[in-house]
Amino acid sequence: VCGGVMDVFIEPIGPPPTLYIFGGGHISLSLAKIGKMLEFRVVVIDDSPEFANRERFPEADEILVQDFGSVYPQLEINEPSYIVIVTRGHLSDEMVLEQALKTNALYIGMIGSKKKIKTVYSHLQSRGISKEMLQRVRAPIGLEISAETPEEIAVSILAEIIKVKRTSQVPHCK
Repeated sequence: VCGGVMDVFIEPIGPPPTLYIFGGGHISLSLAKIGKMLEFRVVVIDDSPEFANRERFPEADEILVQDFGSVYPQLEINEPSYIVIVTRGHLSDEMVLEQALKTNALYIGMIGSKKKIKTVYSHLQSRGISKEMLQRVRAPIGLEISAETPEEIAVSILAEIIKVKRTSQVPHCK
């Protein structure tokens, strides 16, 4: 009971939230496996068939081999979407992030050092992306757990996603 009103438990039933993983490297392998265990719809996107294929990502619901700059129109990114940017390079990360900021995804996270993040943000600001828009981005990505291995990094990223997911669903009493 909250303020004299009875709390009611409501469990929404609908499609699972989507975890969009941009990049098909080592961290992505663990993100896809653990993401699937956490009941996300997992979509892996990479510009190379060497990295984005069914053999590497058997648990993925969808695998797209496409240029990062042209894939967004095909994606159905909405509020229950979570975007993780872990591509092979700064330029790809920057391209993906610029497009991600045009979506209403609940979570946008990008891997990288503080120097890389500062550089990417500076480039995006020079192209008209505001500081306020960049505040939506979780970078460096993941909860700070002193992760070192790709598996540990994936756990820290998904822990942060769970935190965002759960705190966005909490009803508040007025």
